[in-house]
Amino acid sequence: MRHALHRHYLSAFSPGQRVLDLGCGTGTDALVLAQRGVAVLGIDGSPAMIAQLRSKAAAARLDHLVEGCVLPLAELGGLGERIDGAYSSFAALSTVDLAPLGEDIGRLVRPGGRVVLHLLNRFSLWEWLGLLGHRQWRAASQLHRQRVRSFRIGGVEVEHRQYFAREAYARFLAHGFTLRSHYALGALRPPHTVRRLPRGLTAALENADTRLGELPGVRDAGRFFVLDLERVP
Repeated sequence: MRHALHRHYLSAFSPGQRVLDLGCGTGTDALVLAQRGVAVLGIDGSPAMIAQLRSKAAAARLDHLVEGCVLPLAELGGLGERIDGAYSSFAALSTVDLAPLGEDIGRLVRPGGRVVLHLLNRFSLWEWLGLLGHRQWRAASQLHRQRVRSFRIGGVEVEHRQYFAREAYARFLAHGFTLRSHYALGALRPPHTVRRLPRGLTAALENADTRLGELPGVRDAGRFFVLDLERVP
């Protein structure tokens, strides 16, 4: 999944641009972009994460292209500079209120700039199949209705808001962005907890997952979805 995101980011952003990594963590994505000449400002509320980002950038001799900023995403509006684009990976934005965040991103990104957001989907085909397999009929029937869920991350329960792709776009981003495309990730490829399938089948499903994620019926069935946006004037 991360390789698929990296391909998307590298096609969306060009060398010489300066982009935001929203919820950057330790900088895995930022370093990939910096290696291609894209300057990245990583934003994260965790000082420990930003410290690791800076250390990794220095070790890779990319600290002239990668900058880290300790800043909660809810305070993103405090940044004073205009940027060429933004991205966020692995549901960092699912943990915050998207309404003010969408407005902040709109103020920061220049017209024509690309924004690529990777968010938690409200429905997962593989989770639904797992519930059916365990005969949890009611939970399976209610899965797509759960707007808020808690997931354990680093031993801590973290509340996540869940949307469908077009719902998130229409509610929080349509006023400032054109939707170029949206697609699912994790709809066809089984999660790593599913170990009964042959490796060849899993590889084939992974290949299909990255190729067919925009198809109707598939794009609303992934563990995650991706929004590719363009800032309008």
